[in-house]
Amino acid sequence: MKINYAAILSFLLLLGLFYYSFSTHKPQSISGAETPLTQFSTTRAMSYVDSLAQHPHSVGVPAHKKVQDYIVQQLTAMGLKVELQSDFAYKPGWGALSRAENIIAKIPGDGSGQTLLLMSHYDSAPHTQSRGASDAGSGVAAILETVRSFKAKGKKAKNDIIILFTDAEELGLNGASIFVNKHKWAKDIDLALNFEARGSGGPSNMIVETNGGNGALIKAFAKANPSHPFANSLMYSVYKLLPNDTDSTVLREDGDIDGFFFAFIGDHFDYHTANDIPSRLDPASLEHQGRYLTALLDYFQDANLNLKAEEDYVYLNMPLLKMMYYPFSWILPMLVGAWILFIALLIYAVKKKELKLITIGRGFLPLIISLIVGYILSLGWNLILAIDPAQADILQGFPYNGYELLTGFVALMIAITFAVYYFFYKPNDAASLSFAPLFFWLLIATGVGIYLEGASFFVIPVYFGLLAVFVILQSGKPNLFILTLLCAPAIFIVAHYIKEFPVGLGLKMLVAALMLTVLLFGLLLPVIGYYRMKAKLAIAFALVSIGAFISAYAKSDFTEDRPFPTSLNYIYDVDSGNTFYATYNTHLDDWLKLTLGENPEVASEIFNTAGSGKYGSKFTFAKKAPKKFIAPSQIYTSRDTVIDGKRFLNFSVFPQRNVNDIVLFLSKNVVLNTARFNGQEVQLENDETSVLNNRNSDYLLSYRLTNREPLEVELVTESKAALDFTLFDYSYDLLENTDFDLPSRPINTMPMPFVNTDALITIQHFNY
Repeated sequence: MKINYAAILSFLLLLGLFYYSFSTHKPQSISGAETPLTQFSTTRAMSYVDSLAQHPHSVGVPAHKKVQDYIVQQLTAMGLKVELQSDFAYKPGWGALSRAENIIAKIPGDGSGQTLLLMSHYDSAPHTQSRGASDAGSGVAAILETVRSFKAKGKKAKNDIIILFTDAEELGLNGASIFVNKHKWAKDIDLALNFEARGSGGPSNMIVETNGGNGALIKAFAKANPSHPFANSLMYSVYKLLPNDTDSTVLREDGDIDGFFFAFIGDHFDYHTANDIPSRLDPASLEHQGRYLTALLDYFQDANLNLKAEEDYVYLNMPLLKMMYYPFSWILPMLVGAWILFIALLIYAVKKKELKLITIGRGFLPLIISLIVGYILSLGWNLILAIDPAQADILQGFPYNGYELLTGFVALMIAITFAVYYFFYKPNDAASLSFAPLFFWLLIATGVGIYLEGASFFVIPVYFGLLAVFVILQSGKPNLFILTLLCAPAIFIVAHYIKEFPVGLGLKMLVAALMLTVLLFGLLLPVIGYYRMKAKLAIAFALVSIGAFISAYAKSDFTEDRPFPTSLNYIYDVDSGNTFYATYNTHLDDWLKLTLGENPEVASEIFNTAGSGKYGSKFTFAKKAPKKFIAPSQIYTSRDTVIDGKRFLNFSVFPQRNVNDIVLFLSKNVVLNTARFNGQEVQLENDETSVLNNRNSDYLLSYRLTNREPLEVELVTESKAALDFTLFDYSYDLLENTDFDLPSRPINTMPMPFVNTDALITIQHFNY
């Protein structure tokens, strides 16, 4: 059999384009200790991370103060005057109350410029033993190292540069709130750069924060010319639709301060867990943050920071070009133009080249079949959870073997798609088969152009696909090399979403990854359609899939490096005297069974209490426990009077043990005219008719204690309102409390993130 070397070389080129595309998303080299002192060094930045992430340092724990002192020492050693800003803040929506202590310094400009803010947060996630190496030790380290190298240059900038390390970000963005609302420098800030993490690896995404259009910000970002921009307006549009939870959001909402924030989301399974340690932070991700900050600081130190604009831009990163962008006003003309060209090419193909409509219509069958199979295949994640239910307790939704599973499913999807098209293939069918996926992509581009404008760049691969089909129709023997290059934009624009959606949002997004795999395959049909080796490629990808699934199975167990998240709490209902052990786990490992037994009861059937999960988690299993006295807080009422038909109620909650969190509930039907917590008055939100009247539950606030400061509550209500409160006290010392003599957590387990765990919980009710 004659070997088609052109097809083999074309396929290798396709693989090379995929590799090249992904390699441009973040730096492939790391700056070492030998890097000049006037430049950013990841090795030096990692030394900061090592010092910051020695111990968990959430608000209220001893190591929090040590981390604060360390940062102050580093800034002082750079010759900067450091200020600590300390105050209470209450975040509506989150219901989060805490004392935040921000670390602030300034590098004065020459007096003729504006003000640039560099920002990250230094507190780690609470009650999970997270050491915060990535979230956000990486951001703090990137700023410290960049500021150090900037100071080493000895150059005077035009603009003032403020360094802000916020506190209590993990509790409710409270540090950012007290800065933007109470610090005298906040009103001077023109632009903010914020550095974050939602995992311990991967490329760092750039997202824009603005109340207006992003046009001027995107142009300025492109001019700053960071080496590896990873940004697109699809994420910008999605972000604007979601309840945004970053310090940048507070600056935008409360101070109308525009900004960029940067966050990597790979290895999502480490997020907010005891595995957020320095050794698991990918140095390339830290390098990426450093390169962003270095380039942007070099540019913005002297640039005009007035970047307010009315028009939004579509933007995306592209290899070689780095940043590509155009105004939203181009969306409709580009869509209309693509539809016109599609129809014109279809007419041309039928009339001039004797392609039959039935042949073109036949091209929809393999695409639709592949999409249907992709949907069915995506249900495999549900099957895995049914077979191995312990994976469901990784609340991030992306398990330790997630990359292997994703590779296995995607490779299997490619194998199946090759097989489907093998059965529908006829010589010279590449053009006719390509019309169906181009039509689907036009529908997608039209839909997002109307409802999600930032994703309208999906029309760009359609133009190149139409050009590739035209080349085929014009040439009896098209050059596969040229056709492969015409497919490159589809690879550069679409391929990374196959990975990013499941990594960032969990394997529940496997269906999106597999649908995109099929649709991207369709965009490559002008080349793939000419391959006579479809069956061989189907077998090859099937073998890759098998290998990936075997690798995933080998990593499906829980080890010291891949610990199983477990939750155990002791609950004491003060009023009834009942006591329980309770967990958020859906799967009980041997350690949990030692306390809860082999067949614990469903939690909701033996007691009724609210859960605390970030993702709406509720207690799953519980067991009645021996009664141990746990001192509840004491409530002191200092005022309860009625004046002019209004009831004024002031009371304080004093913990009687080393309580970390206090959670207070009050019926959402109670009309609150005024509410103050530790002196912080709750402001009306835009659509509220009374204070906190948009609560969707009885949850009122969560208070993180520092130095056992009491909770002080001041309410003004209607005089006839019945006020029935429920109070929860949490201390995270269950396993250390010798009264319980519980077995230590095994080394292959860790505290479950996003829920209160390892907690001694008291519940008490009081009313007025």
